[in-house]
Amino acid sequence: MAGGVLSAAARPVLAQPAPSSASLPVPPDPLLIGIILLIALGGLLVGVLFLLRRARREVRETETQLRRTQESLAAAEDRLAGAAGRDAIAAAAETLTLPLWRRDSEGRIVWGNPAYRTLLTEAGAVAKGEAEPDLEIGGAGAPETGGELAHRALRSGHPQSASRHIVAGGRRRLMEFTETPLAGRTGTVGHLFDVSALERAQAELERHIAAQADVLENLQVAISIFGPDRRLRFFNATYASLWNLDSRFLATDPTIAEILEALRERRRLPEVTDFQAMKRALEKRFTSLLGPEEELLHLPDETTIRRVTTPHPFGGLVFADEDVTDRLAMERSYNTLNAVQRETIDKLHEGIAVFGGDARLKLWNPVFAQLWSLSAAQLEGEPHFSEIMQAMHGYFPPEEWPHFKAEAMARLSERETTGGRYLRADSTAVDYTFVPLPDGATLVSYVDVSDSVRVERALLERNEALEEADRLKSEFVANVSYELRTPLNAIVGFSEILAQGYFGPLNERQREYSQAILSSSQRLIELVNDILDLASIEAGYMTLAPEEMNVAEMMASLVVLSGEGARNHELQVLLDCPDDIGAIRADERRLKQALFNLISNAMKFTLPGGTITLSAQRPDAGHVTLTVSDNGVGIPIQEQNRVFGKFERGRNQREAGAGLGLSLVKSLVELHGGTVEMISDIDQGTTVHIHLPAGGPPQKTEGLPEAGSI
Repeated sequence: MAGGVLSAAARPVLAQPAPSSASLPVPPDPLLIGIILLIALGGLLVGVLFLLRRARREVRETETQLRRTQESLAAAEDRLAGAAGRDAIAAAAETLTLPLWRRDSEGRIVWGNPAYRTLLTEAGAVAKGEAEPDLEIGGAGAPETGGELAHRALRSGHPQSASRHIVAGGRRRLMEFTETPLAGRTGTVGHLFDVSALERAQAELERHIAAQADVLENLQVAISIFGPDRRLRFFNATYASLWNLDSRFLATDPTIAEILEALRERRRLPEVTDFQAMKRALEKRFTSLLGPEEELLHLPDETTIRRVTTPHPFGGLVFADEDVTDRLAMERSYNTLNAVQRETIDKLHEGIAVFGGDARLKLWNPVFAQLWSLSAAQLEGEPHFSEIMQAMHGYFPPEEWPHFKAEAMARLSERETTGGRYLRADSTAVDYTFVPLPDGATLVSYVDVSDSVRVERALLERNEALEEADRLKSEFVANVSYELRTPLNAIVGFSEILAQGYFGPLNERQREYSQAILSSSQRLIELVNDILDLASIEAGYMTLAPEEMNVAEMMASLVVLSGEGARNHELQVLLDCPDDIGAIRADERRLKQALFNLISNAMKFTLPGGTITLSAQRPDAGHVTLTVSDNGVGIPIQEQNRVFGKFERGRNQREAGAGLGLSLVKSLVELHGGTVEMISDIDQGTTVHIHLPAGGPPQKTEGLPEAGSI
C-alpha cells in the first residue's frame, strides 16, 4: 500500500468516526484541524455504514423469510402427496409478495406466482395481460441465466445464488437470484429480491473512503493508521517525510514493531534505557487504549513531536504526529518576553494599569497600587474601571469628584491618546496619560510629579524675581546714564572752547590735556548712549520707525561715515552692493547704528593696511543680507558666542572698549525681526551677516525684557 492509496482490505478500517473532540485539547493548530476533519469524515461514514447495515438486515430478514417459506413448502410437500398436496403449496405461494417460480428438471419455468408475473411485466418480458411464456427476467443475454443457475443447483444439491442488473419499472435494479433444488432433484424453486439499496450503500461507502483518504493525504499533520493486526493500513506523505521513512518500505504494510526498529536505526525515537519495554508499552495500547492520549516525543536532534493516539472503532490505532519544535521555541520566547515585560513594568517609576476592551483591569504594577493606596485584594479578579475609580475617590474633593470620574470614564472610551494632571486633595500632583492599545485595551499611566511641580514653582518665582531685579537695574542704569549726560555735555562744551582757544592760545601741554578731556568725554557720551539704547530695548521702551529705504544708498552713506575713522586707523573701506538691490522696510537710523557698530568693531580687530568690506545681497525676494567683513586678526571660536553679550570684549582687539557694541547690534537686529551670524578664523578675519526680512519688522515692535545683567 503506497502513501495515500487504500487497499480493499484497508478501506473498512478507515471508515470510522474519530474520537469526540470534547476529549481532546483544542489548540488552534493543524493537528487539531486534521483530527476534526477525521471526526467529521468518520461521522459521515458512520451514517453510510448505518444504511449499509440496515440494507443487510433487510436482506437477512428476506432470506430468513424465504428459508422459512422453503422449509414450509418442503414440509408441506412431504406431508401431502399427489395433486392435492401440490395444489395446497401452489395456493400458499400465490399469496407471497416475494417473486417465486418453479423449474422442471430441464430448467424450464413451469410456474410463477403473481409477484413474479408482475415483475415480468415491469421488466418488459411480456405485455400486461398476456399469457406467461417461458421467459427469463433479464433476458437470455444475461451473464448467467436462471436456467444455468438451476442446473448448477441440481448438480450440487445446494441452493445457488447470483446477482445481476435488470431494468424494471423504468429503473435499473440489482437483483439477487437464488435457485433451490427440490427433493429428488425433480426441479428447482427460484426466488429473487432487490439489493439495489445495498449496492448504493456500498458505492457511497467507497466514495467516502476515497474522499477520506484524499483529505488525510493532504493534511500537514502526519497521519498513520494501524489495523488490529498491528500492521500499517494507511499513511500520508507528511508521515513519511516527518519520520524520514521510505514510502516503498511503508507500502509493504509493515508492523508497528518493524517501523519502530527502522526509526531506532535512524535515531528518530526518544532516547530510552529500555527500548523493548517502550515497544511493548506501545503495542499494549492496541488492546488497552480507551480514549485519545496526547504526549510529547523529544528526539535526539532536539526535535519535539506532539503525538495524539486514538483508538480505532474497528480495532487498531490512529496516530496524528506534528512537529512542534518551532512552536515550542516561539512559546519559550514569548514566555521570556512576557516575563521581561512584566519585570520591566514592575520596576517602572510610573504607575501602570491596562484596562481591556470591557473596561476591566488586566495588568497593573506595584507603583500604581502604592500611588492610589489600593490593596492587592482590590486589584485582583479584574475589577471594572468604575470600581477602581470609586476606590480613588478619597483623593479628590467631594464637590469635584463627579466631574473627575465622568472625565476619566470618557477618556477611557474615547480611544485617543490624552493626558493631563490631577491635583489631589493631599496636595500631590499626578500626571496621567491614556494610551489606546492595538488590541482594544487602554494603557493608563500615573506619575507623581509633586517634587517637579514644587521645583518648577520655585524656579518660576526665582525667575520672576530676577526679571524684576533686572528691570529695576535697567531703570537704574538708564536713569544714571541720563543724569550723566548733563555734566558730560558741560565738560565737552568747555573742552571744545579750551581746545579752540576762545580764551586765548594754549601751550602744547595744555592743548594735549584739553584734547584728552574732549576725547574721553566723547567716548563716555557714546558709552552712555549705548547703555541708554540697550536699557530702552530691554525695558521695552524703544520703538522703531520703519519706512521704505534704499539699501544701496544706505550702504554708500556708511562708507562715507566711516571714512575718517578708516583713515585714522590706516584701513580701507570697500563697498560691494548692486545698485538694483532695491528697497526694504526698516528704521534706517537704527540699522545704520547697528552697521556702524560692526564697522567700528572691525576697525578694532584689523591691523593697519587691512580692508573692511560692506556688502549686501538678496538671497530671495523676502529677505536681505547685509555683511561687514574684515581681514583682521579674527576671533577665537570659543569667544564668538560670548562677544554678543553685554560688556564682553574679544581678546584680540587692538583698542579697548566697553563691550556693548555687538550686544547693541544683536538687540537692534532682533528688534527688526532679523538674526546675526558671525564667521571668524584666527588670522583670517571676521565676517558678520545681518539677515533681515525685506517686509519690515514684525507688528510687535517693542523689545522684550530678558533676565540678566548689564
